Amino acid sequence: MGKQVNFYMTDADEADFVEFVRSDRNVGIFMYAMPTSDIPLLAELPKPGVPFWFSLWLWDRDHSPAPKIDYVPEQRYYVVEPIASEVIEFTRSHLDEGCLVRGRIWAEMAVWQSDGTLVGKSESFGKWFDRLANWIKRRSVRDNRGDYVLPGAAEYARQGGRLVQAVFAKPVKHFHHEVEDDSRCPRQ
Repeated sequence: MGKQVNFYMTDADEADFVEFVRSDRNVGIFMYAMPTSDIPLLAELPKPGVPFWFSLWLWDRDHSPAPKIDYVPEQRYYVVEPIASEVIEFTRSHLDEGCLVRGRIWAEMAVWQSDGTLVGKSESFGKWFDRLANWIKRRSVRDNRGDYVLPGAAEYARQGGRLVQAVFAKPVKHFHHEVEDDSRCPRQ
């Protein structure tokens, strides 16, 4: 049973949000994928183009236990197990070809135990998520889909900028390579 808040933020909105996130807690921010099981905390948010720059985690280091980390052997990196960990996913809103793409915060609030019981995460974690969600909501206007639009994003839209929920993969041109002599191709 998760909670989420969808939003549109410009870089300035995001800077204000991150300042708030870190204003009264020892919050670690880290990327979705990591090279080791040691969590490398970010002093500043990664720039677009860095792998996983748009997908981050927020961790209240003083009130929540260390996140559970899993290894993904196929990709050779480590990731957080969000169901078992008290972390908030922070998917960054960003510009893509002139469109402002929606972001969100999301967290799982309960976990199923092996005996079939549902156990909620700590009260402190739930209150922290609600505090961040309320910060976004209080500073926003709602669009016709119910998403929250922060001040910089609202100004962007007023000036003709498009707000989009998602960006899908760009078309890829496929090339077919003709083989003149198929004797070089291995038979199956």
